[in-house]
Amino acid sequence: MVAGPPKRRPPPDADRGQAYTLEGVISAVVILTALLLATTAVVITPTTAGTIDRDTMAQLGTQTDDVLATAHERDALREAALYWDSQDGQSGWPTAYQPGDDCPDTIADEPLTLCLLLEETFTSRFYRYNVYLDYQTQGKTTETEPLFVQGTPGRNAVTATRSIALHDGMELTHSPGGTLGGNVSKFYAEDLDDPTLVNVVEVRVIVW
Repeated sequence: MVAGPPKRRPPPDADRGQAYTLEGVISAVVILTALLLATTAVVITPTTAGTIDRDTMAQLGTQTDDVLATAHERDALREAALYWDSQDGQSGWPTAYQPGDDCPDTIADEPLTLCLLLEETFTSRFYRYNVYLDYQTQGKTTETEPLFVQGTPGRNAVTATRSIALHDGMELTHSPGGTLGGNVSKFYAEDLDDPTLVNVVEVRVIVW
């Protein structure tokens, strides 16, 4: 029996070429898949409607209450409630203030502590917040002075409040300063005709 010619093996370079080709195809598939996922992905932030579950809302509410508790301990609620420009008869918090801007300074050339606490706790995590000052009138109704407003709260917004008593001898924390008693006619909260108490202001913070 006559044996046929020996079978020829492909050269080693051919094996390497096939391997490189296969790796190239696999790499191309991986890259195309990644690009497809990237172009169809949706970025979810805390402010996206409907993305905050109950547990997250509960945590956010606790954090908001903690901020007010800390602010109260540092006397920052009084500082914020008295941040009033008696010369212009309006809040000293600039209306053009946006998240990430430097916090406005008090008459002592120090940033508002409440602003710093809110910035540190919420702005860095892309949450927004409004701050309101609620007070009583002599007619026993409640009026509201907006201290700082960033927008319309979403449906998942949380609210925390803390009250502070304002007295005649307290100093306004926005220039030109002066005592509350000496500027009460230009102050947002009317005098309740108590011997020393001007009003009790509830600081209300809404976060979403």
